[in-house]
Parts: sequence; structure tokens; C-alpha cells
Amino acid sequence: MKVNDLPEDLQALGAAFLIGLVSGAAVAFFTDVFVWSNKFRYVLATNYPHLFALVSVSSILFTAYFLKKLLGTLHGSSTSYVVRSYHAKLGYIGKKELAVYTLGSITSALGGAVVGPEGPGIALGAFFGYWLAWWLGARGEELKRMVLVGAAAGVASVFRAPLTAMAFAMEVPYKRAIEGGIFLQALVATLTSYLVTVFLAGPQRLLLVSRPFKPPYPSLDVVLASLGVGGTAAALTYIIYFIKHKSGELSDKFVRRRYWFVPPLALSLLIIASTFLVSPLVPGAGDLLTEKVFNEPESLEEETLALVAVAKSLLLPLSLTWGATGGLFMPLVSIGSALGLLYAKFFSIHTVEPIMIAGVSSLFASSMKTLLTSVLIGVEFLGFGAFFTSTVAASVGYLLTLPVSLVAGQLPEPQDIKKRSIIEIYLKLKEKKGFEKALRVEVENIVNKNVLRFTENMTVAEALDLAAKETHNHYPVVDANDKLVGEVSLEELIVEEPSKRIKEIMYLPRVIVYKKVSIAYVIELMMNKSEDHAMVIDENVKLVGMVTKADLIKYLLKILREEVKGT
Repeated sequence: MKVNDLPEDLQALGAAFLIGLVSGAAVAFFTDVFVWSNKFRYVLATNYPHLFALVSVSSILFTAYFLKKLLGTLHGSSTSYVVRSYHAKLGYIGKKELAVYTLGSITSALGGAVVGPEGPGIALGAFFGYWLAWWLGARGEELKRMVLVGAAAGVASVFRAPLTAMAFAMEVPYKRAIEGGIFLQALVATLTSYLVTVFLAGPQRLLLVSRPFKPPYPSLDVVLASLGVGGTAAALTYIIYFIKHKSGELSDKFVRRRYWFVPPLALSLLIIASTFLVSPLVPGAGDLLTEKVFNEPESLEEETLALVAVAKSLLLPLSLTWGATGGLFMPLVSIGSALGLLYAKFFSIHTVEPIMIAGVSSLFASSMKTLLTSVLIGVEFLGFGAFFTSTVAASVGYLLTLPVSLVAGQLPEPQDIKKRSIIEIYLKLKEKKGFEKALRVEVENIVNKNVLRFTENMTVAEALDLAAKETHNHYPVVDANDKLVGEVSLEELIVEEPSKRIKEIMYLPRVIVYKKVSIAYVIELMMNKSEDHAMVIDENVKLVGMVTKADLIKYLLKILREEVKGT
């Protein structure tokens, strides 16, 4: 019997099993090499400081050179790369990119960059998910889903935590939603990957070698502490996000110049300085710091904890934008655990374990927009004693930081076919050289200036008469001077009383832009706000017109067609 003769569900589960099998073996080997590199760095830093300084500079510069040479960037977040590929390329993971992100993460760890192994693990799993599914005949959306199944298998292998891995793969593509349709496949792949990894490398978890503890009674003090930790983690997330954004802009300015080596050199010097001026626990993935926080909390003073957390929070965004490569997962866990312990010590909370795991969950939820994963981290590693504080703190951190994420390429929620087409074409053009000018064209050049508009004093009945001749989902509303004052949807016109005035049912448009802004700005704003249209105004707030998904697709296809003709 051929594979294609099997029922579709069995084919998908069989593919998931194969992906878990191959990904588990490959990622288990990679993780062992990464951990060895990270620990060797620690030995060098504590016993051979001069040699460590030399290794750090050479390793970071080596990684940065190949990032620049092969990928044309100094940005090295492999998690972000997989998410962008998932949305823009049906999950395609290239061999060149995979080699840079996996091998580069090992040299980055050796150099002391604050990166984790789970990002390359996700890339490895996604790579095998894509190509094995392709080999088995999957195409289109089915192939794309198998990329997430592979990513889940990769995380399960790194952390020996199948439930956390499954939730992470389903949550990471979006900020406010999860990817449906992959639950069973991800479950099979993560369990298979977990068992393969345990068989090959043993059951030892990479993080949190600690005993479960008794759940705290949800008293007012515990609730307030959880809320406080969540709020503190949210504030720290905004700081890390700001640093990552600004350092990324600086990196982009240097990467195409002859002095491209300045950011990675500065990164390695900061790593060396933090090692000897703060603590050898600052550089690296963070597994050593996490184990110390959970197993020897009394040995860490408040001042040391604060310095380590601050230094590691600074080096994480710099590492991922100034020439190193790796993942976010493990560094965030280590920073979160230090944050939780520092909070517990500062406020004299005696039962520190639930507050520490609350710090982990809240920082993870705030930074990566993976709420369910953040709760499962504590539960899967430390048992249900961590459930209450983790849930409260993670929810607070997540809600306070909804607009931002350290994972570049995340979308607010799943998009329809037209929006996905816009994203795919836009990202493809954005990555290519020579298209910056086309994407910087002012939006007034493509706006529909003859769009039907309603006046605010018009009745619903009058508006429906006009809408029958020109049907849209949304209509702009203007005053007597043609200034934009709101918008109204066709659905609301249908359900409202015919005698009502438009100004009684209109609402403020979610996306309003000036006519001089770039098309790229409008696309990103519409995608981030999950809107399918934007109202365009002039400097006097007069309505210029409306831009829809169809207008954007038409313009982007025109650019793409010109590229094809030119080749």
C-alpha cells in the first residue's frame, strides 16, 4: 500500500511521527553540542580569563561575518526567522539559513552571547517538518502546518517538555491567537521527539533541576505578589523591546558599510566587561543562572541579582541584533527567574518558588506573546504548585504588553487569503535589494479618491440607497467641509433603523493615515491592527480617499511583475 492510499488523517499522523523521530534525533545531538559550548565558555571565563576574551571576540566576529556574508544581516533570531518564513514562504526553511542559524548559535554560545538553543532547535524541527512533509506529498496549507509540527518537535527535544513545546508551536505565529488544525499532529510529533531524545540523551531537563513544591494558598498577599511580578515583567519587556528596536536600526546602518564589524565587536566587549565586572553568570544561554536561582536562592544577594538581571536583559537584544544568533526562550527563563527571586527578596516573601516561576511565566508571556506556553512552563517543570501564581502573573504581563513582541514577524491573528497574499509579497520585496524606493512611494498614489462617502447628517435610508449602487464593507463619513469624522459598515446600515442619522451609528476608523506616508507604513499598520482598509486624509483632515487590501495587492503585484520581466 502506498502512503497516498492511506486515509488523510492517518497520513498526517504518520508524517508527524516521522517528523518527530528525525527532529528529535537531530535536535538532541545539536542541543548536546550547544550545551557543551555554553559550559566550556563558563570554564574559560572562570579559569582562563584572557583566553576567554580572545575566544569571545573571535567567535562573535566569526558568527557576524557569516550572518552578513550569507544572509545580508546582523540580526540573528532564528525564532523570528521561522515565524517570518511560516507567514511569508509557506514555512520554507533554506539549507543556507539553517546552517548559519545552527552552527552560528554554537559559536555565539562559545563567545558568551545571551542566546538559547531552542531557536536553532525550532529551525531544525521546522526544516525537517517542511522537507519530510514535502517528500510525503504535502503542499500548500498542509505543508505549512507541518512546519509548525516540526518546530514543536524541536522545542520538545531541547527542553524534554512536550506539552510546553506543543503549546509554543501553536501560539508563537500570532500575538492574540493560536494556530488551529495541528493539535493531534503536534501531540504525536512532540511525544515522539521527547521519547527519542530521552532514549538518546537521557531524561535530564535542560532547565530547572528542582523538586515540586506545595501550592501556595491564594491569599491576598500571593495575589498581589503575582500581580506585582507581572507588572514588573511587562515594564522590563518594554525596555528590552526598545533596546532591540534601536540596536536593530543601528545594526542595519552598519551592515552594508565597510565598518560592519563595529556592532559585533562592541557586543563582544560588553560580554567580556559583564563577565568580569558583574558575574560569569551574565553571558551565555542562562541555564546555569536558572539552576542557581532555583536551587541556591539564598546564595544570591539582591545587589548581585539586580546587576545580573539588568546586564543579561541588555545583552539579550544586543546579541540578537549585533551579530550573534540563537533563541530567546532560555535567556528569558533565566532573566525571569532572577526577576522573580529579586522581587521575593525585596518584599521579604518567604516562599520564593512560586514567585520565581511567576517571574519566568510573566516575562515569557510578555516578550513572546505565548500565554498558554508561559503557564505550562511552570506546571511541566515544577508541578501544579506553580499554576496559580504563573497564571496570574503571565496574564498581567501579556495584557499589559499586547502591542509588542520580541519575535519579529508575529501577526496579531490569522489573516484571510488577501491579507496573507499582501504579507507574502511585501516581505518578499522587502528582503530584496532595489525595492526600497517602490515601497516608499506615498500612499496618495494608490488611494481610491472616488470612494463613496456619507455625510454625518444623512439618514441610514439615504445611505442604503447610495450603497446599493456602490457596495463596500466600510464607508467613510465626512462633515459639511469634507473632513473625516468617522466610518460606518454596511452591516450596521442594514441592521439599524432607517430613520437614524449616520452620526448616531458611526465610529472612529481604526486606521487613519496622512496622504504623504509610505505604502510600506500603511501595509505594516494595517497588518498590525488586522484591518483590511485605511482612511487617507490630508493635513487639514479632509478625506483624500480609502486604501483597501485590493489596492495594495494590485500595487504589489505590479512591482512583482516588473521584477519578473526584468529577470
